[in-house]
Amino acid sequence: MLKIVGTSGVTIAAVGSVLPIGIGAGLAFAMGYDARSAVTAGMCFCPTSLGIALSTLSDGKMLNTPIGQLIVSAAVVDDIIALVILSILESMVGEITAKGVVTPIVSALLWVALGGTAAILLAPKAMRVLFFDTRCLKDKPEKHSGIEMFVMFVGLIALLPATNYSKASYLLGAFLAGLSFCTSHGLHQLWITRFATVLQWLLRIFFAASIGFQVPVRAFGNPTVIWQGLVFTGALLGKFGVGFMAPNFHQTDRFKGMHLRDCLIVSFSMSAEGEFAFVIAVFAVDAGLISEQMYASIILAILLSTIVPLPSWRRICRSYRQACRTSFLNRLLSSAAFLLLWGLTSLKMMAPS
Repeated sequence: MLKIVGTSGVTIAAVGSVLPIGIGAGLAFAMGYDARSAVTAGMCFCPTSLGIALSTLSDGKMLNTPIGQLIVSAAVVDDIIALVILSILESMVGEITAKGVVTPIVSALLWVALGGTAAILLAPKAMRVLFFDTRCLKDKPEKHSGIEMFVMFVGLIALLPATNYSKASYLLGAFLAGLSFCTSHGLHQLWITRFATVLQWLLRIFFAASIGFQVPVRAFGNPTVIWQGLVFTGALLGKFGVGFMAPNFHQTDRFKGMHLRDCLIVSFSMSAEGEFAFVIAVFAVDAGLISEQMYASIILAILLSTIVPLPSWRRICRSYRQACRTSFLNRLLSSAAFLLLWGLTSLKMMAPS
């Protein structure tokens, strides 16, 4: 299914990253910020929350549908673009030079292209040749998952400094280490059974301590922060608009009926900013690329983008489900009425005169 929606997912992710950056930068520039701060502000609205998208699609039983896979593929590509954006932001700290800006971009793109290809195509084959097809492990498939886990962590430790020293984001190394084993069902099951519950709490503690504690709650009482935060939410129009690029998977007219539902679902799913947007904003304010006041306004906009789309998404699903039930009930009643009329007519014709 990913092969079917892959091209559309990449297109939606690319456009859904460029438009918010442009709109956000334009809004910041119009509010009087300098070019560096304006571009940085726009970059904060690039990511889409894959975690929120997965959770919402699972709850709505749409994860394994074509539109669900389209959203997931777009969100994954969006996160990859966000990793490249983070590398660019690191080059904007201090004096900006052509070499300082170009090197992280080229490095990140090479890591994504070459490292991603190696992770998907070469890593599984290398694991089979080096480990699983050997005499001591060929007949012991129960040990394969543990070995994959060990190799993945070794790769993580190696890729973190490698990406960092090459001027790409070290988070890109963590992404590539996990991508190398994305096709391993055994490792996936091991991860779920051994680490899933612990990981949920670790992530909550980690994000609370690293991101949550940096949310400037007191600054939200500042009128300037409030109105600028509301203005920054306009950057999400770039995310919302790409929903109408969704392909039509139904036998209906475009932008009508079920296709309109799919467009709105993609729009609200892509509009949900998430954890990576906070990471970029925190890095920007810590590096001095944006002011504390601008940071508070951006965080307010990100929070609104995380909270508002989800109820809208669920309401759309409920309304279309109700419409489908009503339509089905009407068709059922019509069929029953037709059968009843046909039966009465047949009885009347069979009755003796």
